[in-house]
Amino acid sequence: MIAGDFTSLRNPVTGESVARGRIAMLDAATGDLVRSWAPAANGSVRALAVGGGRVFAGGDFTTVAGQSRARLVALDQASGAVIGGWNPAANGSVRALAVIGSTLYAGGQFTSVAGQARTRLAAIDTAGGALRAGWVSAANATVYTLAARPDGGALLVGGLFTTLGGTTRNYLGSLDAASGAVTGWQPPPGCMVPSNQCIVTDLAVEGDSAYASIAGPGGRLTAYHLGTGARRWERLADGDVESVAVRDGRVYAGGHFCPDFSGFTRCDFAAVDAATGAVDPDFAPTANGQIFALDAGVDALRAGGAYSQLNGQSRPYYTEFPLRPPSPDITLIAQGSTWRYDDSGADLGIAWSQPAHDDSAWPSGPAQLGFGDGDERRVLTAGRTTYYFRHTFTVPDPGALQAVTLSVLRDDGAVVHLNGREVMRSNMPAGAITSATLAPSTVSGEAENVWQTLSIAPALLSAGQNTLAVEVHQAQVASSDVSFDLRLTAR
Repeated sequence: MIAGDFTSLRNPVTGESVARGRIAMLDAATGDLVRSWAPAANGSVRALAVGGGRVFAGGDFTTVAGQSRARLVALDQASGAVIGGWNPAANGSVRALAVIGSTLYAGGQFTSVAGQARTRLAAIDTAGGALRAGWVSAANATVYTLAARPDGGALLVGGLFTTLGGTTRNYLGSLDAASGAVTGWQPPPGCMVPSNQCIVTDLAVEGDSAYASIAGPGGRLTAYHLGTGARRWERLADGDVESVAVRDGRVYAGGHFCPDFSGFTRCDFAAVDAATGAVDPDFAPTANGQIFALDAGVDALRAGGAYSQLNGQSRPYYTEFPLRPPSPDITLIAQGSTWRYDDSGADLGIAWSQPAHDDSAWPSGPAQLGFGDGDERRVLTAGRTTYYFRHTFTVPDPGALQAVTLSVLRDDGAVVHLNGREVMRSNMPAGAITSATLAPSTVSGEAENVWQTLSIAPALLSAGQNTLAVEVHQAQVASSDVSFDLRLTAR
């Protein structure tokens, strides 16, 4: 699930934009939008938690899917339907959620939940939505983040507060999960500057450590011992650290720091060793805006924020990074491979891109395929708007692949289909594509030799035979040349 302030999601391949009301579900394997899962909130969604087959959301909204839900809602995880009868309304913003067993914990800026006084912290039954009897705690300022201890016995709380349950706890503390009582866990604050506090913006837990992202007079990423509260290490940045995630001994930080993170040049992203805090020298993506949320999954780091570009490429507001270590490339389709092709000028519709299409009567030849440049290994007929190419290849076990990279050499534009599904457009307009569709711009000079590269999900491959179908379009019918080649590699 992803959530925030968005009102639509755009497919980066096809350009299609789909309306979504600040919360959506993506397929974890392919990244595709789950179209059947479509609740809509009328205000910002700031927190998500999952438990018992339900998705819990908190934020600033007052309705979800047209039903009254004041800043808290429970959704069916499978369908996205609002759970009837579960409606513990909060009177202020909900900024953090966490589930331990059958209890949902909420933190934020509210002072009442379900009509009862609850000052910025509440414990709610996940099944019925009633407040947990006897669980009463309070923070004297905003709660931004919650995290469960691995044993489920306590709830870590971070934010702007200086007291929890009336006890001094500067920006970070712990509550007993069953009673809400403040525990003895009292880590030292990142700093104590009354005019610019070192507030805790996010928390992540792994093993016997808690990791905190901290904003204030110079941001920082800090590790604390879960038993003693002692600070294990701290890394300073030249701007706020807003988000943190941990997976398999590696801690990821996001924020709006740049160019310095602990003496390394880093802009809004960094990674460190969980045990020592040593900065990872190889993880250095660069964003052009803040990173507000991170999630480290089994094989991908997911990042959301206020950026529009990543490493100089358009990646508005959300992106994913593979987390598994790189392995040697496997060549699925080599550069210069033999392709079947149709250069007749006929309109082939859409059936030609499907795996079942019979291309046995098509001629074949090695790439590059084209005309007009003098470097072609197979010369095609000139004067066509669109040229069609097909190639089959075998993948024994797609589940064994970590990443797949598609690279296309095209002049002028191309649309690539994998097993009947469009996976890439390069120099082609959005919307329906026909044999008469022209590429929007001419490719010439050195640009003709630039490979266009895209990562695709291994889950899009089939065990056994697969088919890549590519259509190359001219920018003008009287073009002096056309070129095509493709390579497909995996790890």
